[in-house]
Amino acid sequence: MFDELKSAVTYLKEVTSRINVDVIDGKAAAELVRISEDARRTIDSLRTVAVGQVERTNSWKGEGAKSISEWLSIETDCPQYEAQSVVILANQLQHLPVTQAALRSGSLSNAQAVEVARGAIVSPNSETQLLNLARHATVRDLRDAAGRVVAAATDEAERHRQIHKSRFLKSWTDPDGAFIVKGRMTVANGALVMAALKPIQDEIFRAARKSGSHESTEAYAADALMALCEKANAKQSSESGGKATRPNVVMNIRIDIDALKRGHTEHGEICEIAGVGPIPVATATEYLGEAFLKLLVLDGTDIKTIAHMGRAIPAKVRTGVEERDRVCRVPTCDMTLGLEIDHIVPFAEGGATYFENLVRLCRRHHLQKTHDGYRLVETKVESLEIDGASETRWAWRAPPDLRNAD
Repeated sequence: MFDELKSAVTYLKEVTSRINVDVIDGKAAAELVRISEDARRTIDSLRTVAVGQVERTNSWKGEGAKSISEWLSIETDCPQYEAQSVVILANQLQHLPVTQAALRSGSLSNAQAVEVARGAIVSPNSETQLLNLARHATVRDLRDAAGRVVAAATDEAERHRQIHKSRFLKSWTDPDGAFIVKGRMTVANGALVMAALKPIQDEIFRAARKSGSHESTEAYAADALMALCEKANAKQSSESGGKATRPNVVMNIRIDIDALKRGHTEHGEICEIAGVGPIPVATATEYLGEAFLKLLVLDGTDIKTIAHMGRAIPAKVRTGVEERDRVCRVPTCDMTLGLEIDHIVPFAEGGATYFENLVRLCRRHHLQKTHDGYRLVETKVESLEIDGASETRWAWRAPPDLRNAD
């Protein structure tokens, strides 16, 4: 068996060495990406389950490593954090044979398997639902769903305390001389950080766009952090003995009305800061005095009934669109920063400003739709979770001249 596998790897190396990527056309290059992804999934899944067996048999010991993850990092020249993730997944897959089978078959990527296992290991009944979601959702959507499963299956207050207890903010300088920051904190505190940065980031983005500069949203977020720090330092230097105050922020909190009344969530209920993650109900109510809340009670007003025929977007409709579209609506795009609200049917073509005709797109896709003829097309597909039901999907269509291009 090993001889066959080694021969296959040798043959794969020989074939790939003969492919001259520079002379193939774009469609062939895209097909090459898909073939490479199939091969990568196969090898990644085999490595993951093999790591589990290495740990169970303790065969990593005696080779100079202090742990299985350190052994894997040395053996495969991968970063320590990646090795730790593989080891955790390998351990979880021992208890999730269906997920392991999906990973081995290639229908599930390692990134997807991590999220499915994260939810299924604490709530086994959710495994099938998460696997079905993985068939068509982005990794970000799958991560959000797994986070809700974990939140529902564990004590929310204790989980919140443990996250707060493990909080940190680290900084170091990398080999290129760049300053690197890494942090961990509760979702509520993270939302305060992002809410304080967002208006500054948006202002920087608008100024850059007006001047013709084009940089990533992550670059503008870094600029916003610097601007916030400079503002705080300037205020502190100008005040003698004055006490700094907490900046005004805005949060979108989604919560089931029963959970709000009860004071905590039960299985299947939601209490989360939109675009950030689950929080305890007690934390949501705690911040009522700290920030202006756009509270979206899921048993409350049906925001889909709101319509407005002018181009200006009413605040309530804007809140609904921002809550619904927490990532760019173009399939497979995971962009969350700098999203812009766009009319599906363009305003100039009679598209009205109401909830169903508005979506949020990242800057790149918004520009493609506005200037290059791309369109979002709504389709109905059979639901994987409810028999006889259908759900809405979006397809990103190129203009005819690009679709017909060779």
